[in-house]
Amino acid sequence: MLAILGVALVMRVPGLDKRPMHGDEANQAVRSGLLLDQGVYHYDPNDHHGPTLYFAALPFCRVTAASFAETTEWNFRLVPVAFSLLTLLLSAALGLRRNGGLFPNRCGLYVALLLTAVSPAMVYYSRFFIQESLLVAFLTGMLLCAVRYVRAVSLEGGAVAGGTRRWRRADAWAAGFGAFAGLAVATKETVVLSFAAAAVAATAACGVRRLFGAWRTRPALVAAGVAVGVAALLYSSFLTYPRGVYDALFSTVQACFTRATAVPEHQHPWDFYLKILFWFKYGRGPVWSEAGLLPPAALAALIAFWRPLFAWLAPRCKPQADGGPLDGSVTHLRWVRFVVVYTLVLTALYSLIPYKTPWCSLSFLHGFILLAGVGVGGVWEAARNGPRVSRFGVRPAVAALVALLLWRHGAQAVRACHKLPADPRNPYVYAHTGTDAMNLVAEIGRAAQRAEGLDTRVAIAVPTPDTWPLPWYLRAYRNVGYWTRVEEIPESFKPTVLVVAADQGDRADERFGAGKRANFFGIRPGVLLNLFVPQR
Repeated sequence: MLAILGVALVMRVPGLDKRPMHGDEANQAVRSGLLLDQGVYHYDPNDHHGPTLYFAALPFCRVTAASFAETTEWNFRLVPVAFSLLTLLLSAALGLRRNGGLFPNRCGLYVALLLTAVSPAMVYYSRFFIQESLLVAFLTGMLLCAVRYVRAVSLEGGAVAGGTRRWRRADAWAAGFGAFAGLAVATKETVVLSFAAAAVAATAACGVRRLFGAWRTRPALVAAGVAVGVAALLYSSFLTYPRGVYDALFSTVQACFTRATAVPEHQHPWDFYLKILFWFKYGRGPVWSEAGLLPPAALAALIAFWRPLFAWLAPRCKPQADGGPLDGSVTHLRWVRFVVVYTLVLTALYSLIPYKTPWCSLSFLHGFILLAGVGVGGVWEAARNGPRVSRFGVRPAVAALVALLLWRHGAQAVRACHKLPADPRNPYVYAHTGTDAMNLVAEIGRAAQRAEGLDTRVAIAVPTPDTWPLPWYLRAYRNVGYWTRVEEIPESFKPTVLVVAADQGDRADERFGAGKRANFFGIRPGVLLNLFVPQR
């Protein structure tokens, strides 16, 4: 585990400050900065997600910065890095088949962890200050608590010695499930898709009759109570803003519906995610693909739903040493079925929604990675149970193929994060801030040095979506004003530096252009801004 965590850190941490801040990252960072400087956060369902990310960023900022102006990209991007490592730790605890866990053996477990550590999509977005890494961690935590809860209840069996202690243990796992569910709800509204997929998967894995038969009211109330309490605590800003709970319950649905149907620039075909993850090539750029996950994931699905294959690969486990009636093989089978159905249903739900952004794919990509581990573990088990010669033929071949897959994914991750971090040939780059934006920021800095330093008056007259990430890069300036059109800038402001939309250049020149020179900069693909600075 230490080696795997080391690999994950090497893939994620170097050069966190090199890539330009994405507009969404900048937006989240500015809201975190308000919380850092003012100690106040109010949930806003319009174009914003839940509060978890902002509260999680506070300790990372406090370590090196006393104010938002002193923060750097490191303060914010280390947050998703930390939660991506938490995902690895939680995945490692999902357990082995002999204990009723998800993975058939340690081989499958370690392969899943390594694939998570080097997955190009996972690595790239774990360096993004957005909600996805947190959401994946909390969903993994829910799965872990569910696995451990089932184990605790199965060991109890209703009437063995030490039952009271074990039921308390089951209640503790139910509370953990609720805590992770509450955190997930307070992270991003799209978690409802994961909940829907989980409901379908649980029904498919166990059947309606078995689910009703396994119902326990007390653990269910514990889980629901903890989930509601955690979510309400965060949405209400720790009981200081009750309106946040109301907005989360009644305003979020309308905001999400509007976002999903009325933002044409983010509407894409149904196969958008599949192309990005499993086959992408832009012009003469390189090929990107994590399709190597699909064969072992498909094998995991076969193992789960084709009983003869499962019976061959998974000989029936013995009861636990402490006398509990847990049948590890049967429980393991149901968990594999759950993850198979959950992953496929969640992929379908995200694909059917017109509004798509590539980082949303992490929620179901992690399911494919877990299933790939199960599939590789199944082949490894088949070699062990087969003839002696197969151990010397199959296992080296499996090891070689896994090594090749890890190398391929790792090379793509390095390319994505360090060679083409903001290049449109990178499938994970989406509406990203261009490198020319850094030239604009540098030019503003040079003009400010010649004028009044951080007190230089800077006017930004740009439509709101195209303003980002400038508020992040101008966070240290004390006299910055934001408007959407040049006409809105008060005459009394008298900006020394002026940034306007490309179609506002003539009007800006008429009002404030005297003694200034203008130049165009591309802030992102298709968006030009006009910068006016004093003549040298």
